[in-house]
Amino acid sequence: MAARAEIPDPGPSGLRAPDRPARRLPAAGPQAPAVKRPREPLRVLGTSVTQIEPIRRLAEADLGLPLDLITLDGASAQRRGALFPSSFDVYDQWFHDLDLIWPAGSIQPLDLRRIAAWDAVGDLPRTGRLGPAGRSAPGGDPSRLLWVQADGSLGAKPSDRISMVPTVHNADAFAVTGVDPATVDSWGALLDPAWGGKVLVQSDAAIGCYDMLLALRARGLMSPADLGDLALEEIDALVARLREVHAAGHFRAVWTDESEAIDALRAARREGRPMIGSLWWSGLIALRAEGVPVAMATPKEGYRGWFGGLALSARAKGWAQDAAYDYINWWLDGAPGAILARNGAYMANSEAVRGRLTAAEWGFWYGGEPARTEIRDAFGRIIFAPGERREGGAYADRMSRIAVWNTVMTEHNYLVRRWDDALDV
Repeated sequence: MAARAEIPDPGPSGLRAPDRPARRLPAAGPQAPAVKRPREPLRVLGTSVTQIEPIRRLAEADLGLPLDLITLDGASAQRRGALFPSSFDVYDQWFHDLDLIWPAGSIQPLDLRRIAAWDAVGDLPRTGRLGPAGRSAPGGDPSRLLWVQADGSLGAKPSDRISMVPTVHNADAFAVTGVDPATVDSWGALLDPAWGGKVLVQSDAAIGCYDMLLALRARGLMSPADLGDLALEEIDALVARLREVHAAGHFRAVWTDESEAIDALRAARREGRPMIGSLWWSGLIALRAEGVPVAMATPKEGYRGWFGGLALSARAKGWAQDAAYDYINWWLDGAPGAILARNGAYMANSEAVRGRLTAAEWGFWYGGEPARTEIRDAFGRIIFAPGERREGGAYADRMSRIAVWNTVMTEHNYLVRRWDDALDV
């Protein structure tokens, strides 16, 4: 695999937005009119998690707005988002990317007066908790980077401007095929010698490192002071372990684009080999649609959480800005959330999604109920049979068991250099 390009290091303070010079905000102006007659395609930069054909078709039909979906792997989208804001209008990515994108000045604040369904967005992205009694978890829960502060930094104190509109999110674990998934109930399995040569790992350091950290902690091999923000010495310890198992041939594949993980699991099924490893729900759905019996583990240690959202390029002005707001608002009307629910993801305003799903779909995806009927994906393919359940149960059960949120650590660039070197990516 080609080496991943780093985001330029702004200095010893790292990449967190509060360590950067404050960006002063423009004075709020009057709400611009919605735009329905496009002059050119709206350019949306993102990944295959959300940029799927049913989303594009429905958005273009509902908005009368042609879309240019720029679909890259996560690290490539992150780099382009930070360095080339003139190449896109909307940034459709993960909240933890904001630690890199916001300090680069690549996106502009969103005016909440122009987000029509903002009041319907749930507690989790606003506060980092499910309800007032919920608990927070280490790492980059979305509330930490949601609100634009008076000095132009990002923080958890509510304001009238936000960095991103929260959209899809999930509680991720790892895939299991070829064995009963109920027998693989710990992150520690990813580093169990019994699985040597049968493990997939993701190359993106900002995500893959947490799979490995959870595995190391589960096996009693590391106990970081802050799971979401390693010290330099802890990064060195993580990388030393990673290099050791990689050199021993423990990993079957190191993947950058999810299609590579899908190919590896497909091949394992064809060859009759069991396999476990990093995979997103979108990949699991794609494999099940092909008849590959793959499942997600339910780790007793909890899940790795992530939250996605939509941001506005700093270069989007005039028509492009108005069209971008139209597109962002469309994402909160329920229909996109229903499509992504059938791809395994949740939406920030779930009640709007409920009205777009059948009662059986809602009960399965959000309620944790056994499937009352065949459950189909966004393309209409059968992925779960009647009586089957989604791993982990209901939405509240899954999202309240986050062990760590995807995040960009303070020493992100150091982690990336060491991580990529250890995995030869």
